[in-house]
Amino acid sequence: MNRTVSIIMGIYNCEDTLGKTIDSIISQTYKNWELVMCDDGSVDKTFDIAKEYVKKDSRIKLIRNSSNMGLAKTLNNCIEISTGDYVLRHDGDDIMLVNRIETQVNYMEANNCDACGSGAYIFDDSGIWGHRQPPAIPSKERMVIKSPFIHPTVIMKKDILIKVGGYSDNELTRQRLEDYDLWIKLFEHKFILHNIQEPLIYFREDRNSYNRRKKRYRINETKARFEACKRLEIPYLKRVFALKPLIAMLIPNNILKFYHNKKSSITFKQEEGNIHG
Repeated sequence: MNRTVSIIMGIYNCEDTLGKTIDSIISQTYKNWELVMCDDGSVDKTFDIAKEYVKKDSRIKLIRNSSNMGLAKTLNNCIEISTGDYVLRHDGDDIMLVNRIETQVNYMEANNCDACGSGAYIFDDSGIWGHRQPPAIPSKERMVIKSPFIHPTVIMKKDILIKVGGYSDNELTRQRLEDYDLWIKLFEHKFILHNIQEPLIYFREDRNSYNRRKKRYRINETKARFEACKRLEIPYLKRVFALKPLIAMLIPNNILKFYHNKKSSITFKQEEGNIHG
């Protein structure tokens, strides 16, 4: 079945990466897609670059927020005008492997999933430096320890997104936690959630990003984890893991760096050319 896939992408000040991102979408082996981009008040050439792609490909749609509204509102605006059976997330600085959409659609159909993520290669301007592999079958208990998905790898049935009300837009989710709140809602509704273990995107993340997470972000992340504990009725003994972000604030940076690089390390000789090619 050749279902339409709506790729939703909030774009903001990503003029240096957007072209390569869209090119990776156009090159997909799966052709029945639409790309819905919403510019969230960019002050560089992001919107102009996106407009040029709209002229080149009728499958690409572009809207613009009147002001900077944040990712949750921006993605909801994309969902509102999307027409696909599936909604697939992507970001304006990440790159899809050429078979990403085809692989995820086939997996969704074969396994009757409601949402499905994947692994990811981690890269920055210096090249690929790591790999992330979320659990094959996410569990609500793992929500206390870490996010069950890599947000821009996820594909979902559109009707489940509508059922849970899309992305929540509130004070907490505006702190880069809109995806975590969505996962809570998916678990609350007992949807079928999987992760394909192979990497299907190149996920941009600076290898020193762990060191720039501000105190307020870690506090908000802790709040979100305790919110998950409450809503998902996590056993009290397991709720202690919700304190992990606060504990990270107390660990010296050199130890955090070692742990961060260790958990993401892998050999990528075969993949390096795909990023820079």
